[in-house]
Amino acid sequence: MKSKQLFVSLVLVITAVFLLLACTADNTKQLLAESYQKMTNDDLLRYYYRLNDEIESQEKQSGPQVGIGIGGFGRHTGGGVGVSSGGTGYTATELRERRIDVRMELKKRGLTP
Repeated sequence: MKSKQLFVSLVLVITAVFLLLACTADNTKQLLAESYQKMTNDDLLRYYYRLNDEIESQEKQSGPQVGIGIGGFGRHTGGGVGVSSGGTGYTATELRERRIDVRMELKKRGLTP
C-alpha cells in the first residue's frame, strides 16, 4: 500500500511542476512572438519593460518555502512536511537576447529607456 501512495504522490508532484513550467513557457513564447520592429515608439518602450519584468520574475530568488500536507489512501492516513530553498535556477536566455535586440532598436530610434 505504501508504494501505491508514494506513486500517486509522485505523479501529483510531477504534474504540478509541469503545469508551472508550462505557464512560464507560454508567457515567454508570447513575448518572443511579438514583432518589435513594427511597434510604435511608445509600444516599443512598453515591450522593453515587459521583457525586463518577465526576466526578473523568472530569475527571482524567493525565500525558503515550507509546505505541510495530510492525506489518506484507503484506510491509511499520512502526512508530510517539505522545505525548499526557493529560486528556480532558470535563466531567461532567449528573453535576454530579445532584450538586447530591442535595446538596439531603441538606440536606432533615439529612445532611452
